[in-house]
Order: sequence, then structure tokens, then C-alpha cells
Amino acid sequence: MSKIFSFKRDFLAFLGFVMLGIGMLCVGVLTSTSVKDAQLIRDGKSEAMRWADELLRIVDAAPVDAHRAFLDDKFFVRRATMFSRVFAFDVYDKEKRLFYSTGPSDWNLTEMSLDLLNSPVTHYHLSLGETTTKLHTEPDTAHPSHYASVVIPVKSVNGYLGSIVAFVEQSEQAESLATSFKIIAGMTGAMLLLAFGIFSYIVLNKTRDRAKAEERVRFLSGHDELTGLPNRRSFNEHLVTALEHSAENEHYLATVVIDVDRFKEINDAMGHSAGDSVLRYITELLKSNIRDGDFAARIGSDQFALALSSLKRPEQAAVYVATLSEALSAPVWINGEQIVCAVSIGAAIAPGDANDATVLMRHANLALGRAKADGGNTFKFFEQGMDTAFIRRRDCESDLRRAIDSDQFELHYQPQIDLRSETISGYEALIRWIHPRDGVVSPGFFIPLAEETELIIPIGKWVLHQACRDAAAWPKPLKVSVNLSAVQFKPGDFVDLVKNALDESGLDPNRLELEITESLLISSTGQVVEDLEGLRDLGVSIAMDDFGTGYSSLSYISSFPFNKIKIDKSFVRSMGRDNAIMGIVKCIIAMGRSLGVTITAEGVETEEQRQVLKSLGCTQAQGFLYGRPTSGAKCVEQMTDEHHAVPRQTDDVVKASGVA
Repeated sequence: MSKIFSFKRDFLAFLGFVMLGIGMLCVGVLTSTSVKDAQLIRDGKSEAMRWADELLRIVDAAPVDAHRAFLDDKFFVRRATMFSRVFAFDVYDKEKRLFYSTGPSDWNLTEMSLDLLNSPVTHYHLSLGETTTKLHTEPDTAHPSHYASVVIPVKSVNGYLGSIVAFVEQSEQAESLATSFKIIAGMTGAMLLLAFGIFSYIVLNKTRDRAKAEERVRFLSGHDELTGLPNRRSFNEHLVTALEHSAENEHYLATVVIDVDRFKEINDAMGHSAGDSVLRYITELLKSNIRDGDFAARIGSDQFALALSSLKRPEQAAVYVATLSEALSAPVWINGEQIVCAVSIGAAIAPGDANDATVLMRHANLALGRAKADGGNTFKFFEQGMDTAFIRRRDCESDLRRAIDSDQFELHYQPQIDLRSETISGYEALIRWIHPRDGVVSPGFFIPLAEETELIIPIGKWVLHQACRDAAAWPKPLKVSVNLSAVQFKPGDFVDLVKNALDESGLDPNRLELEITESLLISSTGQVVEDLEGLRDLGVSIAMDDFGTGYSSLSYISSFPFNKIKIDKSFVRSMGRDNAIMGIVKCIIAMGRSLGVTITAEGVETEEQRQVLKSLGCTQAQGFLYGRPTSGAKCVEQMTDEHHAVPRQTDDVVKASGVA
């Protein structure tokens, strides 16, 4: 409706401007003739007055008896009209009787009153009486085509004497004025046309731009600007309609939710333009892999949704999702670099999983959550038990908040062995949650939840302070190693937090080691790097944990001087049966020696692994071969013992990421 009113307003303004211009042009045309005539009259009067002034001066200077002779003298008459545009004149007495005329056919002097000429002219007054302009176009006329006749009353001291009628040639003036008015009219018309054109262009462009802007607003209200796909609102509206249509036709409908794994890391490591390229790439894959009648949308920053309509069997959705997952997991080149756009996919199928659009979408998101909880880069279909898992996760979050204030956490410690001297060089702190109802909760479950909810910040603070207090009671120079989460750096005061923990416990900064993962560096800002430098300035050691499992390990090793590199346990576990893995381990150890940093192998469980690592020059080892994580009290009791522990099973302890 606003568009219609806006168009009417612009159209009426344009029409008004056109009418004004036409009116101005008409007025100009109508008035040009009268203006020209008025100008010719003024010009004729001026010329006649100048001529009459000269004529009366000559007559007034001559003797009275010579007046008749002068008037009868044709030379005088020619001389009177020679230097002016007056080509003829008539003289009338005070009774308005013609007594002299220079007309071409009657050069006669009548016997009428000669008062005009016999009386001395001492003063004259020129006043324009009835002035006429006669225009002649006949080629054979005896008069000029344009002339003016000017009546000039003549007075003396004795009163009114008569009048002189002068005929002024104005052909050239009329032609010049006509030419000037033509030029003015042409310029006026051209200016009006130009004004009309400019105004029309502005109005039309404004109308077109407004129409485009309104169309753009309407488009963006239902679509995503970056990918051009429908947005969440449009998807929800379509899903309602699609469910009704499927129910009427007794077909199945699948709702699929797609989430890009580690999308933030791609953005931070390669720039937002690379992230945008990934989203556009996924968009094109979705468009090329959906059928007619299906619906694709972007419903979040890194989330997409599909509505697969008219499915005859639920199995069709499973085949489609599996194919889509494989296609999206293929490597892609972005800005000259090859990356893998791993995605997690959750799906729910109507009518089996739900008949309501909102519930169906929620179930698809529950399946997506299960896929991400399983490590991502996979797909899951909704199962009824997922509701229970969701409720458990929600309850766990509530319990976790209470655990922070209820002192339900404990720290266990696992020894780190110097392979050259076979002595303990330090311990790694691992958090345990002792739930009052459920007992020991696996760190693998609650640490990701704590990071997601940012509860890891207060939990990590407690871990750091407790580890420093425990280590302060250990024999020197034993170190304590504490894992960090990237979330802990968000508040921006982490260096002060560490300094306060050291000051409060009295622990020497050289005996504190902080372990970070590559995810912190991938998502790091200048502030994070500055914080790491600040920690080194305190004297704290920095170790890279789980080396080799991240996005681009070598680039971070070269950009930040770590004190220690920890080989991930997956490499240690596989090096005995995979020559390629063995080669990677050798390279990491050799790199550590060349950089002068400590290399710690995690997950050492067998004597064979220990021997291999030692022969390769590995600095430290950590794993069940040397002992399981134990409480702080037991750890102190064992510090004087030898630690060549018998390998044990590993199914009851899970090392926590982040602050585990």
C-alpha cells in the first residue's frame, strides 16, 4: 500500500512540474509578440524624438520667411531624414489640418495655417499620443515592412502650435527582435525540456530505486542475505504447509538440520571471508542435492535446514542424509587452501517422530546434538531416548552449577616420568566430580557442558588455586601441570588470576606448567597471545597438549615458543603397528630436540612403548605404565616410592579436556 501511495505522490509531482513548464512556455509564446511590439514602439518613439529635436532646432534657427522655402526644399527634406530612420513625416496645424507631407506621392505645401512654422519655436514638448505599429508583409508595398508612426505635439511660448507625425523605419529592428525572441524561445524550450528530462530521470530513478529497496526488504525478511536461501522464519512457515500436504497425501516428511563443525575455528584461522565461502559452498551443494519440492534454508550462522517432502519410505531420508553427509565432508579449496567442511547432521521424520512442525524441529535438533556429542562429522536420526538424554543434560547443567558452590570437585594427579633418569618430574592435575547421587561423573561428559555454558571459568579458577596449593607442599622441584580451556581466557584477566593463585599458595612460578590445546590458538585474538606472553614473563611454563590432532600444529609451534610439546596418546597407541605413525612420532621428537623443548608422550601403557620412546630420545612419558591418577593425599604418600607401576586397564578413567 505504501508503494502505491509513494508512486501516486511522485506521479502527481511530475505531472505538476510538466503542467507548470507547459504553462510557462505558453505564456512565453503569447507574450513574445506583445513584448516585441512594445519594444518596437519604445524604439520608434526614441528615434522619432531624436529626429524631431534636430528638425525643430533647424527650423527654429532659420528666419521666419525662410520657413516656407526650407519646407519646399526637397534637399532639406532629404537632409532631415538622411541621418535617421525617419523615412517620412507629416506636419499638422493646431486645427489638425495637414499642411505639409513628405509622402512619396504628394510633395505639396497647402495654403493652410502656417502658425506652426511662422511662430518662433522657443520650446517644444514631446509627448506620445496615439502610437501605432503597422506590420506589412506585401513585397510590393510602398512602405517598409515594419515602421512606427509617432505623433509629436509641438508647443511654443504662445501655446499649442500643432504636431508632427514621424514615420520610423523599423524593419531591421523587427527582424533582430524576432531573431532574438526565436533564440530565447528556443533556449527556454530547451531548458524546459532539459528540466523535464532531469526531473523525469530523477523521479523515475527514485521510484525504481524505492521499488528495488522495498523488494530487497521483502526478500531479506524471508531470506538470508549471504546465501540467498530462505531464513528460519520462511522455513518454519514452509514446514507447517509441507506437513499438512504430507498428511493429506499420506507421505513421509523429513526435517534435516545441518551444523558446520568447528566453523568458528575456520573463521578465526582463515578469516571471515573464508567462512563466508564455506557457507556459500555448502549452499551450492544443498541446491544441487535436493529434489523438486524439497526446501533448503539457512537458519543460523553455521546451520542449515532441509525439508524433504513426499517421501514414500523413511529409508529414503536415510539414504539422502548419508549421501549428503559424504558430499559435505569432501575436501574443498578455499582461498588457495584445502580444508574439510565436516558437518554434523540431525534428522527427524514425520509422522513417526512428530506431526507438529515445532516438535519435529526440536527432535531434529536433539538428533543434531547427539551427532555433535559423538564428536561431529556424522549424522543421527531422532530416537525416543534422546528426549531423556536432553533432560539429563539439562539436569546435569543445573547440578553442575550447584557443584561449584557445594565443594563436589576433587583433583587427582598422574605422574610424569623423566625417561632419562626414570624419576618423577611432576604431576598432571585431573579434575573429578563426585556427584552426591550419581557418584563419579566422567569428565568427558561434564567438561564439554561446562565449556558450552562457560561454567568452566569458575571451575577452572578452583582447579588452578587447588593445584597450586597442593603442589606447594610437594618436594622441590616437582612441577604441577594444569589443563586450560580457551573459554577461561574470555574475561581477559587470566594472567592476574594465575598470579593471584601463585601468590596465595606461595608456589614458585617455575613449578607451574599450563597446558593449552591448539583450539585456543586457533580461536585466539591478540589478547590471548599477549596473555600467554604474560604467563611466560611470570616464569610459568607453557605446554601444547594433544599435539598433532589439531588444525595446523606446526604453524603454532613456529609462532609461539612452547616449553613442552605433548604427543597425543593416539599416536603412542598406534606407533607399534603403523609405520606412518611411527614416522610422525620420530619427527615430533626430532623437532623437539632441535627446538630445545621437552617432549612428553601421553598414554604410555606398555614396556615396549617406553623402550621405543626412550630409544627415539623422548624426554618424558605419562600413562598407566607409571600409575593411574590418584588423590592428592595418596600422591603425597607415594612420592618417596619408586614408580614403575604395572600396566592396568584404562576403562575406568577418562582424561578430561580443558581443565581435566
